[in-house]
Amino acid sequence: MERMEKVSFNLILSTDGSISDVSPRCSRIARKLLSDMELSPGGMIVLSTDVTKVESSGIIGWAKRNLMTWWNRLQKNNIVDEELSTELKNRGMESGWSIGNLFRGRFYSQKTDKTFNEKSFSIEIRGVPFDFIIQAARKLGKDFQQECVLVIDHSNGRTIMLDV
Repeated sequence: MERMEKVSFNLILSTDGSISDVSPRCSRIARKLLSDMELSPGGMIVLSTDVTKVESSGIIGWAKRNLMTWWNRLQKNNIVDEELSTELKNRGMESGWSIGNLFRGRFYSQKTDKTFNEKSFSIEIRGVPFDFIIQAARKLGKDFQQECVLVIDHSNGRTIMLDV
């Protein structure tokens, strides 16, 4: 015999008919009750597999950066998938993401007075609030040893350069 659990919650219905500002648990319940539901537009994280944040210089720093960059390129998808899956599970959220190569990016750092010329890639995440995108970008920036990460908010087109 299936056990039924009584659940009560408040949904905020916007004037355009969309449901917003619900907790992750309530969001899952609402999707089950209402079937199709408009999701948050999410955002995009743009970063590089090329390591930009290594403290040591000289031949040791060069070797360290190249070895870590090689590892990042091999494990890029696994690193992103593991990080996002873990964080979504911890928050009780559901989402989808795409990982793709963009182009050869340029970035000027005032800290080092250098222009970096590196391959960048993007992670497109839909159906999550923008604070999730920011938190994921910071964590991935640390995982890939980046000085900063570019983040784009799809709800308003705002672009942010996050220091990691």
